[in-house]
Amino acid sequence: MLEFSWLLFYLVLHLLLVLVTVPWLYWLSQSSWRPGPHWMLRLWTILAVLLFVVPAALLSEGAEQITPQHWFNAEISVLQQQQLHLVETTAAVQTEPALTQRWALAPQLFYLFVPPAWWLVLVPLGCCWQLGRFSQSYRASRQLWLQAQPLSLPDSAHHKPALYQHSAIDSAMLVGLRQPRIILPALWVQYLSAEQLQHVIAHERMHWHRGDLVAFYLQQLFAVLCWWSPFWGLICRQLNQYRELSCDAAVTAQLTQPHRYAQTLLDCSKADCSKTNSRGQPATLAMPWQQQPLLAQRIRFVLQGSAGKITPQSCAVLIALSLSVAATLVLAERTQVARLPAEYAQLSLTELHQLQQLLHKVRQQDLAGVSQLLALGYPLNAAMPGEGTALMLAVRSGDKAMVELLLSAGADVNQSSRRDGNPLIIAAQHGNLVMAKRLVQAGADVNAIVLADETPLINASYIGDLAMVQYLVQQGARVNLKVEATVMDGSELRSPLSRASTAEVRAYLLQQGATP
Repeated sequence: MLEFSWLLFYLVLHLLLVLVTVPWLYWLSQSSWRPGPHWMLRLWTILAVLLFVVPAALLSEGAEQITPQHWFNAEISVLQQQQLHLVETTAAVQTEPALTQRWALAPQLFYLFVPPAWWLVLVPLGCCWQLGRFSQSYRASRQLWLQAQPLSLPDSAHHKPALYQHSAIDSAMLVGLRQPRIILPALWVQYLSAEQLQHVIAHERMHWHRGDLVAFYLQQLFAVLCWWSPFWGLICRQLNQYRELSCDAAVTAQLTQPHRYAQTLLDCSKADCSKTNSRGQPATLAMPWQQQPLLAQRIRFVLQGSAGKITPQSCAVLIALSLSVAATLVLAERTQVARLPAEYAQLSLTELHQLQQLLHKVRQQDLAGVSQLLALGYPLNAAMPGEGTALMLAVRSGDKAMVELLLSAGADVNQSSRRDGNPLIIAAQHGNLVMAKRLVQAGADVNAIVLADETPLINASYIGDLAMVQYLVQQGARVNLKVEATVMDGSELRSPLSRASTAEVRAYLLQQGATP
């Protein structure tokens, strides 16, 4: 399906960009060469945007001019040109020249592991699940905002955001977009000194001034749509970490004794709020003051300080990162990735319901109903995964009248479908010689190749249908056309002779010049 194919290639490009960019930046984050926290926050933010915007731009560029192609149809014209060349150069030789069709790894992987139905089910379910978590977090934050009690501290009456306290939280929080509030744990108000409370409040107000709460909300909303990215959690952790570290750096830059701010961090971690904290509460949409995994790193940054500059070593890493992104973009452009979703498309989502109705009428052998739907413009040559086109379904059931109706309506006799072959291959698999003759008469290509279904002759040879084999050879089927099987089948080369299941078929193929 075109929509699902676009989503699939978007995911592939996203993962490719992640693999060539995230390791560089993550390594820089853990090294002693890293820039200041506010620079690292900017770098991770830029990277997060690039990872999700660049794949969409690459796949969207020029996509409107692309016409969807058949699903995994071989470029048989190339084989035919090779065939003509070999025939001209070996005219004196009686043995038919051998031709080989090998498959690239990419279409095999998409064929084997990416049924479109997975995307139809998993993506909406995942988004709904993430949306439910976001809603739950929003309700929890809203509940805290409503239940918090006003807090009066010296020199805080004219400052924004307003100060509140709550007995059921164990960390200071900045909550609310339209009417932001700084909510302090009630135990902290009793336990911490006035100076330490001012440190906490200054940190939360710095979040507010920098717009971190808005960025945090956008980050959570984006997670609803990008839940499928295995690296989104890592990116979020880095963004949250450097928001805290950059606010610490901004606050301590205004203090004459930064070590007292570090002591505040340590004392806040010692405050035991377990007796007053409600267990099992959902996570809130807020900027929390205290995050235990970051405590040691925050204290170290405060005590050691940060110049907030990009060092020469970090410049080298950033240049390598930029070159990796540029190389990926150049490679994507040279391989024309914008064409990939359409080339691997099988069915547009908008056609799905109509095609289901049409195939239902074909299964019921309702000639009048099929004619009526086709007159309304229902997709005649679209293929349903697992069933194929209307013509393929009619051939599979042996319905001659339906086949004639569909052919007269313009059905494509060479349309292929993933896991379903094409009409002539189906006729060969079912040993329906009458149907095969009608399809060939209508223009079916006896040498058409479909991934994992090979050719009509190879299928006829495999079931041991000598009459079908003889007819296909008489119609020009190549006895030495070898097709590579899929990875799951060992990537073996299959030919009519290697797949022959009876001695009679094997003897006939050898007589026609087949070679092992």
